[in-house]
Amino acid sequence: MKKSAWEAVSRSIAESPYPVTVLEPSPDAASRVESLGIAADSWLGAVVLHTGGLVVDGRLRVFGSGSAEVAAVHVEDGRIVVAEHVRGDRYALASTSGRPAVHQLSPGLPVWESLDLGYTNWLGAMIAGSLDES
Repeated sequence: MKKSAWEAVSRSIAESPYPVTVLEPSPDAASRVESLGIAADSWLGAVVLHTGGLVVDGRLRVFGSGSAEVAAVHVEDGRIVVAEHVRGDRYALASTSGRPAVHQLSPGLPVWESLDLGYTNWLGAMIAGSLDES
């Protein structure tokens, strides 16, 4: 039987070497998923549906459906903005070569750089311990 995306995200959170705070989802979480065209059974869809956002180690704010502490996933300049780091880095999902990948925009740099990772692999890596390498 196929496990839900939220079960997989939850398992990753439970196994994280970092403290991860899961914020309550907003009441409009389902409509946000629908309006953005996000698959509800994807990791991004699961984060938006089941959380207002995630705070990883107090440093990375992963956007969900929005809360007082974390912004909601939103579209900006054709990219789906999914997270921000306290040092100012921003992360967004954009299609490159027909394949969606997470891109990073760092303070002082004029362009978004592809991390060559889809959202699932990027978030899994951030939660699993790569936050110190980002």
